[in-house]
Amino acid sequence: MTIKINFGSYAMQTNETLTQRVQFVYSPLNELFRSLHVLLNPRHHGLNIDWALAARQSLTDAFFDQLHYFELIYELGVPPIFFNNFENLTNDLDEEIDNLTQFLTHENPKVVWNSLEQVAQQRENQFIPKLAKGLEWRDYQPTNSRQLLTDLRTKPQEVYRHLLAFIEDYRQKVFDKTWSDRSLSQFLINEIKAQSKYLRDHGFVHLINHLEVDRLHWQQNQLLVTKPFDQQINLGNHDVILLMPSYFVWPHLFVDRFEDGVTITYDALNKIKTKVNPDELAHIFNALSDPIRLRMMKYLSDEPLTTQSLGQIMTMSASTVSHHLKLLKQAKLVATQKDHKFVLYSPTNLVDDLIPGFYAYLNQLD
Repeated sequence: MTIKINFGSYAMQTNETLTQRVQFVYSPLNELFRSLHVLLNPRHHGLNIDWALAARQSLTDAFFDQLHYFELIYELGVPPIFFNNFENLTNDLDEEIDNLTQFLTHENPKVVWNSLEQVAQQRENQFIPKLAKGLEWRDYQPTNSRQLLTDLRTKPQEVYRHLLAFIEDYRQKVFDKTWSDRSLSQFLINEIKAQSKYLRDHGFVHLINHLEVDRLHWQQNQLLVTKPFDQQINLGNHDVILLMPSYFVWPHLFVDRFEDGVTITYDALNKIKTKVNPDELAHIFNALSDPIRLRMMKYLSDEPLTTQSLGQIMTMSASTVSHHLKLLKQAKLVATQKDHKFVLYSPTNLVDDLIPGFYAYLNQLD
């Protein structure tokens, strides 16, 4: 069974017009909600089981009561309405929560209720059939979520205050530290940069395979998403596909319709992008063992640079810079490209693949 996504006639004219309909989204708030989903059912999320078990030790019974009370928001995906349908994208969690607060304050409560009521109906009917449990929801049982819906009808503003207080409590106890310790910002940025470059160089159709998501395919001019139910989504000429990489989403793949298109939240953690043998790995770590070369990697990650530019930044001779760049290039950590008469150096994806969040560790370097 499959979700079939059809693009508008304008998007299908050329590879370029199709590519224009695709955007990547960086959202710390999305990761916060996805991590709450993991806490609901940690045994279904083996890649993050260590994190979930550690996090649970610092959380109270009262927190878990709230976790289950609000679970409709993040249990089977996050309704786009909680991102204000992506009308005000930002890359800062505080700003995203401020936007959510403003949205909930001014939006008609019936709109929020209707969105979650639809989630509840889908969860209890077509979206969790026996086949769904056999795939990614084995042994899963929906819990009673009607209390949240009842409260949203009778006292929505009180529910919103409790939700925002719950989010703030979770941030203080777990999420902000997780975000920092696991370098999740850099992890997501690296994924988006790498896939955006691939999209630019190869187009959307090839990107689908490059994402290495087993249930996402391009076939006969349709984007197919393998799910335990059938659905057809027809996009208009102005609609977009928003691709949202996630550290926490595995083993799921979430597809959500919103006013201006479709969001697809996919796993960016469970990818074996690079295989190296022990000798190659020793060569790589040797190249990274010098503070000078670490600084070079930091500067090159900001923008491609020539040997002369690096020399000026680091107050070194061109010959010294060339020596270090040669070692980095031999280890396949940097690559060159020509821009007219200049030779520019830039990092490859190798270090990101081997050490996710690597550049976050270099922030303290001068």
